[in-house]
Amino acid sequence: MMRRIGCLGFLFVFVCFSATLSYAAEYKSDEAAKHIGEKATVCGKIVDTMPYSGMTILGMGVGVAQPGAVGIEVPDDVKEKFDKDLYVGKTICVTGDIHENPSGGGSIKVTDPAQIKVQE
Repeated sequence: MMRRIGCLGFLFVFVCFSATLSYAAEYKSDEAAKHIGEKATVCGKIVDTMPYSGMTILGMGVGVAQPGAVGIEVPDDVKEKFDKDLYVGKTICVTGDIHENPSGGGSIKVTDPAQIKVQE
């Protein structure tokens, strides 16, 4: 009986720990720069794109060249896996590790279409 309780306790802790690891907080695009270094989901409208150093950057919330812009980085070698218009004009949510970009905003590199969810 004690062994069964111990196994159930271990299973409970494992499930809770696994759920915590897979959870990503969700932020609006104008909040991304405050969460650099976190794995999170960032949501906003894609307003433009810009080719840059072997990738295409999608400007979320404001244009790519604007100070504090959120950049969604799509490497050229995987670009064909994504929406042909690269989501311009669409509101999307992107999950990944947020890092700082040159404009002082947050950026997320995407390599898998599963990282992007189009909002209706």
